[in-house]
Amino acid sequence: MERIHRFFKENYRTLTKGEKKIAEYVIKNPKKILVLSALDLGKEIGVSDASVLRFTKTVGFNKYTDFRNYIASELTEMTPDDRLIKNWDSFHTKSEIANKIVNADLKNIQEFLSNVDFKQIDEAIEIIDKGKKIYSIGMGSSRSISQFLYWQLKRLGYNTEAVNEGGLGLFETLSHSKKGDVVILFAFPRFLNDEIKAIKLAKERKIKTILITSNIFSEISFLSDVSFKVSVENNGFFNSYIVPMELCNIILTALFEKNKNSLMIEWKENSLIKDFLFAND
Repeated sequence: MERIHRFFKENYRTLTKGEKKIAEYVIKNPKKILVLSALDLGKEIGVSDASVLRFTKTVGFNKYTDFRNYIASELTEMTPDDRLIKNWDSFHTKSEIANKIVNADLKNIQEFLSNVDFKQIDEAIEIIDKGKKIYSIGMGSSRSISQFLYWQLKRLGYNTEAVNEGGLGLFETLSHSKKGDVVILFAFPRFLNDEIKAIKLAKERKIKTILITSNIFSEISFLSDVSFKVSVENNGFFNSYIVPMELCNIILTALFEKNKNSLMIEWKENSLIKDFLFAND
């Protein structure tokens, strides 16, 4: 899906009307593609099957079936029950737990480093640096990552707010957002309705959005200005958020490097406040 997503983002202005319709439908309705032939897909969208076949070749697939198989592989995600059953007898000693968990994290980090798009990171840095206010959104297990990013951005002097609740609380907070602000959303399948609505609201208000997720084959990825795919799968019973944390560290360090001269002056000026707040031994 990353191939289709990137193709759509990079070539949007030059795509024909039919190609845009196909790409938008695929991204928003990936599961439907699995049961549709090229002819059926064309009828569903309102284009010819020849247009569908040309699109799949443009994206890089020789056959429509290859395209459909690729989507099927991208949609394969493990439910909590599946993970529990798969890993029920995975660990027999404490050292085995440590080895398997750490090695899985190392593999995810290596995969991230091999596939990361540094142009996207530069784009995200520019968006954050120019943002009037930055909303770091993470609900459920994503709360800890969004809190980490919020706190470190605040230390760097950015006007930022952590948003960790859904429902009315989420939309009361975002109701104050304006053009020029930035939304950074941490969202991992299965996606919450609040996450989708938050991105749609930001889009309506012309707010720049950055998505960090393990599955960019989704509507929220399509709606976001910048989308990062990071793996959170592990050999244990729980997702591991090592890679999204590393991505945050990369972005934060780049922001520091960009502004370090002014930050150092500010931190020196604030040293008297720190001395006042923290007791000397």
